[in-house]
Amino acid sequence: MLIDAMRIVARETGFTIVDHTFGFTAVREDDDRHLLFCLSTGEWSIYDSRTARLITNGFDLGSFLAAARRYFDLSSATAEAVQKEYAA
Repeated sequence: MLIDAMRIVARETGFTIVDHTFGFTAVREDDDRHLLFCLSTGEWSIYDSRTARLITNGFDLGSFLAAARRYFDLSSATAEAVQKEYAA
């Protein structure tokens, strides 16, 4: 499932995951740059954690991995592995 792939990316890039009814929110306790919000429907959003301003959002794995590489320093090897494992 897409949400499982998003959880892997969040964990691999140092986020702490807080589960809730609709999906999860991910934060980095030692870094106040970004906040990640993911819904079980596959929708995701990245916010500036200091201002709560939306930075980017999307609905599919490819766009999520591209954003994670840009904003969370996700390695290309991890992005490729997640893409391969969860490609629909």
